[in-house]
Amino acid sequence: MMESTVQKYILLVDDEQNILLALKRELHQWARDKGFEILMANSGKEGLARLDEFGPLIELIISDLRMPEMKGSDFLIEAKRRFPEVLALILSGYSDMEEVVKVIGAGIYSYMLKPWDSAYLLAEVNKAWDVKQAKVLAHQRALLIEEELKWAGELQRTILKPNLPSSNGIEFRVTYRPAPGLFCGGDYYDVISMGHDRYLVLIGEVAGHGVQSAMITAILKAVIYPEYIRILVGKPFSPADFLGWLNARMQFEFRSTNPVLISFCAALIDLPGRSVLYANAGACHPVLVNHASQELPVSGPSLGESHSVIYIEKHIRLGAGDILLCYTDGLIGTGSAVQIQDILSREEAGSDWHKRLLQTALSLRQEADFSDGVTIVTAKVL
Repeated sequence: MMESTVQKYILLVDDEQNILLALKRELHQWARDKGFEILMANSGKEGLARLDEFGPLIELIISDLRMPEMKGSDFLIEAKRRFPEVLALILSGYSDMEEVVKVIGAGIYSYMLKPWDSAYLLAEVNKAWDVKQAKVLAHQRALLIEEELKWAGELQRTILKPNLPSSNGIEFRVTYRPAPGLFCGGDYYDVISMGHDRYLVLIGEVAGHGVQSAMITAILKAVIYPEYIRILVGKPFSPADFLGWLNARMQFEFRSTNPVLISFCAALIDLPGRSVLYANAGACHPVLVNHASQELPVSGPSLGESHSVIYIEKHIRLGAGDILLCYTDGLIGTGSAVQIQDILSREEAGSDWHKRLLQTALSLRQEADFSDGVTIVTAKVL
């Protein structure tokens, strides 16, 4: 029974016609069962012509090693250059170490000696085809996972994307970059108008990577505003009380699973009062940027570390031109010697500031890209 309706080929290459015919007889039933058609070539050059004619439809090649005009090693190297996915096997009556090394470099699957044993030949060809099928299946699964991650990333960006409040007194900016290849991650961010020219800046990071962390950020989005913040818009608001509630809420949400750790910072900007009231649950320290850069060091344990936590909050004065900078630790790197002050000392606020902060962070870390998600949220008093 044929495995596929798409025609596929196995290419036999040998300068001895009797060998080609014997191989064809040996493989006839196997090829028929697998849906292959057998092609033959009397030289490496003829083998390349067959490859040009049938292209990627040639799935397997069995080639002699020592042939006139073009060595089997040179033929296979060129075949793999043109079609990297083709699976190649060597069947030779010689054991030339230099040629063997060359074909190993070309990526052959198996090396068999003439005269061959029929059972061994069929077993090696069958194993080669199984490996080829496994690689195809693995590639298909990888593509499916990549597509699902892309979809998850798009969904996460849609869910988390804040409608940045518009005000004549303050300017908000957000930059989010997921970890390369994951498309989504555990960074959480939001900016919420609390009424009376007050604005709540939220930034957090779920421990871990990928879809699991992204799902938890979606849960955060689903509970934070509807269950807690919505009823406090226009009323007094305590970031410390909020973090205490969120810690208890997450403890309850994940009571039946392994502990989930979430670093989180909440900062309430009060423009009429020219102040910031903030509390921190293990997140990177926010920075107040003006003529100098001042880290805001008050912090407590991450959400999920303890069942009952009382967080501390603190007021900081704000002036015209001051910028509140919040970021996740993907910017500086976990365990990195680079500190936020190292980055800020090289990049003054201005146009493309977020982009320049990212570039400088990578430069200082001597890395081509970030290994973790990065979020930057800034609020500039006008």
